[in-house]
Amino acid sequence: MKFNILISIMLITTLGACSNIPEKLSVADTTRLIPFESAKAEQEANIGNSARWGGVIAKVTNNADNSMLEIVNFPLTSSARPKPKDETLGRFRVYYNGLLDPVIYKVGRSITALGTISAPEQGKIGEHEYLFPIIKASNVHLWKNIEKVDVNLTHSGHWGSTMYGQPFYPYTYYQRPIVIKRSHAQQKQPSNTNKK
Repeated sequence: MKFNILISIMLITTLGACSNIPEKLSVADTTRLIPFESAKAEQEANIGNSARWGGVIAKVTNNADNSMLEIVNFPLTSSARPKPKDETLGRFRVYYNGLLDPVIYKVGRSITALGTISAPEQGKIGEHEYLFPIIKASNVHLWKNIEKVDVNLTHSGHWGSTMYGQPFYPYTYYQRPIVIKRSHAQQKQPSNTNKK
């Protein structure tokens, strides 16, 4: 009986893990997706192949017939979400037929693009010449910002007995958690108020 329950839980967990990728970024199991590193190393050889790359938006340009996103590449998690780190393998450009509004697709937001690798494009990052790998995207997924929440419980240090056996006699005291919520992305450094 316990074995059947364990198998059921494992099956549900496994099936749940398979469906983490947003539907518009999903591909058939037989579809070969070219990793960013391979496309960057052999750009001409991979033209026309499928790719699913992601990262953080560095630049948004709206042309007459399409939108271009310049993306700082980061590796993808199992759900195809970019996982930003302190190092990147480079940048790529995403061309999407249609308008990607820069108010929504802001610099700094995470996206994942699914599409076909196109011919690389010469450009610049600042004054630095750079050859950008290109994806002609069929789908672009904008990820919601994750806000981490720290939950800290604070206690009154007074738990000893008093003359009536309760620290707050005659009132009943119920310990309530205090939730401290802060976004790790927007943490402010504490200001030094002890200036002389």
